[in-house]
Amino acid sequence: MLLDDPELNRRSPGEEFALAYARSGSAARTELRAAISDLFPPAKRRPRLTVRHLLRKAVVTADEVTVFREHAEAVDETTAAPEWDFRSGTTTARVQTIRASVPVPAEILRDPAALAAFVDFRLLVRLGTAENDALLNGAGDEGIRGLLRTPGIRRRQAAGSRAETLLATAALCEWYGGSADGIVMHPNDWWPLLTEGTLLDRLAGQGVKISRTRMIPAGSALVGDFTAAATLLDQRSSTILLEPAAGASGLVLTAEIREALGVHLPGHFVLTDLPRG
Repeated sequence: MLLDDPELNRRSPGEEFALAYARSGSAARTELRAAISDLFPPAKRRPRLTVRHLLRKAVVTADEVTVFREHAEAVDETTAAPEWDFRSGTTTARVQTIRASVPVPAEILRDPAALAAFVDFRLLVRLGTAENDALLNGAGDEGIRGLLRTPGIRRRQAAGSRAETLLATAALCEWYGGSADGIVMHPNDWWPLLTEGTLLDRLAGQGVKISRTRMIPAGSALVGDFTAAATLLDQRSSTILLEPAAGASGLVLTAEIREALGVHLPGHFVLTDLPRG
């Protein structure tokens, strides 16, 4: 007898859902005690970090979480340590359900192995894209306010080459007491860095991780002390289910994860323009 594996210690998300579908057909719904956006299989052989991988994580159960926040609006940036003038306060981070769906052919549903692979290799990548979008661009109305929309992040113009701009932006993070450990870039801007000698290796040697995603505008980069400045508040709760396709026949597979984003030190993030060409 196959036992359920909601923490995914033995089976993949796709294998767990295929088992649920074998039991319940189109009513299949799998509740998992894991953040399935962490589990895209190809990442094991060609690591590609998402925004979640740059952030410190905390497991939460509540739908609203109070987190500390330091404000830098009144600091004197000409002093040696502007952070001495930060004002401390709190803010509320609200959990959001992030969803992604993909139509599933009937032939896939008839083959358990194909269904498992379809979830693991197609649905999860859609979910990762939706999560990147929420963590960067979320409006914050009833859930996540994305990093690019967070009041208090700093901005600068491009200066010099891509490499010079990124390194100068990383140095700017340290003016508020941070230490840059992450960069979010568009793929159009990341791949040309391979022509910049050993830049990527040197950044990695300093502990700087790079997430490339289409959810940040090309021609810009978000550089920050991701570990200190923000926390991904993860309920470690995910759902995979079948739903009727909106306005069409057939079914769609839907994946959901539930999380919030607490930003403690917005000034530790700097959004920079990148030079063209």
